[in-house]
Amino acid sequence: MLHKAEQPESVSGPGNRAAIVLVTGASRSGTTMLSRILGNHSSILGLKELHYFGDLCDPGRGDQQIGAGELERLSASLLARQARGIWGSGCTNADYAQAKSICASLEAPERTGFGVFAAALSFLSRQAGNSIACEQTPRNVFYAERILAALPQVRVIHMVRDPRAVLASQKNRWQLKRLGAKNVPFAEVSRTWLNYHPITMAKLWAGATRSALRLADHPRAKLVRFEELAANPEEVVREICDFLGIAFESNMLLVPQWGSSNIQHQMEEKGISKDVVDRWEKILGDGEVSIVERYAGPLMKQFSYEARSAGGMPGKLSTGRYLLSYPFHLVGVALANPRRAWIQLSAMLQSNPTG
Repeated sequence: MLHKAEQPESVSGPGNRAAIVLVTGASRSGTTMLSRILGNHSSILGLKELHYFGDLCDPGRGDQQIGAGELERLSASLLARQARGIWGSGCTNADYAQAKSICASLEAPERTGFGVFAAALSFLSRQAGNSIACEQTPRNVFYAERILAALPQVRVIHMVRDPRAVLASQKNRWQLKRLGAKNVPFAEVSRTWLNYHPITMAKLWAGATRSALRLADHPRAKLVRFEELAANPEEVVREICDFLGIAFESNMLLVPQWGSSNIQHQMEEKGISKDVVDRWEKILGDGEVSIVERYAGPLMKQFSYEARSAGGMPGKLSTGRYLLSYPFHLVGVALANPRRAWIQLSAMLQSNPTG
């Protein structure tokens, strides 16, 4: 079953089209794949993960008026991250020149963190000859209610994937450099390896999924299961296109099979692979499966993910090892990158309903 919000109005006319699409999900849920699919559309510019909310801008204050200097800094940072990535160099004079032009066009009510985000993404999409910008920072699900309330031109598509598959992908993510992601810094590889722990991953998945479920009845939000996209790509992508108010294009499905942590990157191979759906069964140990099902079990049932933990003494011993190591893992994560850890914690704390 494809989980989606009911749409109260037709989306066939251009006036009902999205201008900004936010693809969200727990990390390793297929957000990059969906962003690539959407980016293949002739009207959509697929953006990098900009990590704007929670990093550059506090979404809890995103509707507050800010000064010209801060507006230009935020806009320039967005342009720089799109041009050179979050691991790239800082803002250039050219970034600031474009940012000044973007901010000069803002009306008084738009001179906010939300307003400059929308203006910068609109500038990027127009500059590329597109009318829609698609941003793919997974963490935005924790801020989605605030973003949707502030920006009526935004649509949110949340990817939900079996948390055991998410765990398996995250477990091997530190190998991305070996699998073909040559631009990933060694510091990020080390941080990724340190960040892996089944309890942490299960809690993050559960937090993201709870936040997404609060959007289930929102007319500008849609929940999509990764497994359904992999099994019936054209059908699901057509439904997504209807939701966004755009026509389906067959080349949307011709995405490179790149981004999985468990298979060699194949840029020349096009299409949506089903191979990764159940690969977790060969990667995770009994203890890891047991922990995920313990912490995420009730939510898993809502998306028809059946528990498969076998139990037994080996599984209990492995589970005990992870339970004992968890406090040390948390300390290590906080020491290795306290800012990143604080951003993620703050995101989960801010994900309460806005009322």
